[in-house]
Amino acid sequence: MIRIAALLTILLTTSANSECWIVTNLHGYGAMNGDRYEFTKDSTEDSVFHVTINGDKSSVYESVSGVYPEMKYTALSSNTMVGEYQSGGGITVEPWSITTDKKALYSKVMNIPGMQQLTSTKSFVGDVVGTCNQ
Repeated sequence: MIRIAALLTILLTTSANSECWIVTNLHGYGAMNGDRYEFTKDSTEDSVFHVTINGDKSSVYESVSGVYPEMKYTALSSNTMVGEYQSGGGITVEPWSITTDKKALYSKVMNIPGMQQLTSTKSFVGDVVGTCNQ
């Protein structure tokens, strides 16, 4: 009986720590191999992201296109997660962090030896405009 109570406590605590935020208006800078790694302004103005931080069930959903990235995300805290995707000898890494002043911090690193022109780094700040209906 004690084990069941402990398991329920863990499950309820995990569910209570699950958060989902709606993020828009990502603006920042990026540098790509194809542009000799010169930083240029970049944005995803037309995108709306649902950022869910929930342990190994963390995810990002782009609601305008309906796309879930093939990336595996892992929560590092209640407001920060990191995603990684590997294919063909290349890797993409994406950290997301939600701040207390309703900002989303997002960056992306792609190192793709087989398509070197796509190797890049990007860093964005966006607006948290609400929470998701879960």
